Amino acid sequence: MVNAPIHDLLIRLKNAYMARKKIVENIQYSKFKHRVLELLQKYTFIDSFEVVWEWAKSTLRVELHVTWNMIEDVPVVKMFSKPSRRRYIWRQDIRPVAWWRWIGILSTSQWLMASHEAKKKKIGWELIAEIY
Repeated sequence: MVNAPIHDLLIRLKNAYMARKKIVENIQYSKFKHRVLELLQKYTFIDSFEVVWEWAKSTLRVELHVTWNMIEDVPVVKMFSKPSRRRYIWRQDIRPVAWWRWIGILSTSQWLMASHEAKKKKIGWELIAEIY
């Protein structure tokens, strides 16, 4: 059992990039992970993903970009909130986005969104992770 499933998902993706894998499979499904993957796909950190439905168990299958340059292609993942210690930020404290290659994943009252979207809507809440 994993205590921080979102952290596990992001670290699995980073490790797969570092190992130059193309596909990551058998990720346990949840709506929260589904929304995180939608954000990562929207901001081109992954190619695509799909939900694999099997009997009573659903899993996620993620297709990654091909990595040519290990320094530039592998995303850096910085975790902030943990199950034992949540990190909340105000809308004034949200950092700006650098050239669309950096996103902060925020859990807000309007579901999950990227940090720059939350800043435009003038809402802030729990900062889960930053990816750049």
